Amino acid sequence: MLELRGLSLRYGAQSVLRDVDLRLRPGERLGLIGPSGAGKSSLLRLAAGLARPSAGVLRNDFRHAVLMFQEPRLLPWRHALDNVALPLRAAGHAPARARALAAQWLGRVGLDAAMQSWPGELSGGMAQRVALARALAPGPDLLMLDEPFSALDPALRRQLAACCREELARSGAALLCISHDPEELLGLVDRCVLVRQGEVIPIEPDATGALSAARLRALLLEAGAAP
Repeated sequence: MLELRGLSLRYGAQSVLRDVDLRLRPGERLGLIGPSGAGKSSLLRLAAGLARPSAGVLRNDFRHAVLMFQEPRLLPWRHALDNVALPLRAAGHAPARARALAAQWLGRVGLDAAMQSWPGELSGGMAQRVALARALAPGPDLLMLDEPFSALDPALRRQLAACCREELARSGAALLCISHDPEELLGLVDRCVLVRQGEVIPIEPDATGALSAARLRALLLEAGAAP
């Protein structure tokens, strides 16, 4: 389980997150929405252990958490195949097995022909797909995605979202996902929170027990997100 209790984050005089309470159990899928600069990415960095809270308690019992940044952050001195194979090698797979699994994942994201390409030779969308394959390949029990499809065209967004859904259904992994696209987000998560000016506010379902994309869009506009 991932649990945040009374968590705050400051950078000098700037308050980024304030008194955040959040809980994510194994297999749960939580979406984060909010305007740019609200603290969503900082929240993922805290959950991933890449930043230390200024106050509060952070508990992460997941054994293998993976964060996919909004920027692909591929290693420029490794081919696409080796970028995806790297976490598989770290997980204990032999080199040949790691490369075989990496090739399978690059095929799943439609990059069969780019396996030996250097990151500098890839378009922004292609690099983002390599980063997604790298995040999914080692089979994390907690997957954290920061705008994972932002550089893709609509058809590829649908294809990659379906790939994520299939893998989450197969693995039972928990998910934390940031997206500015309500329809896309609701296709991946069970519930959502609104991050606004450093505060995390649960979004309750409507009378039917569901969340709608229209409601999420309205909340985003109220919070100051660009239409």
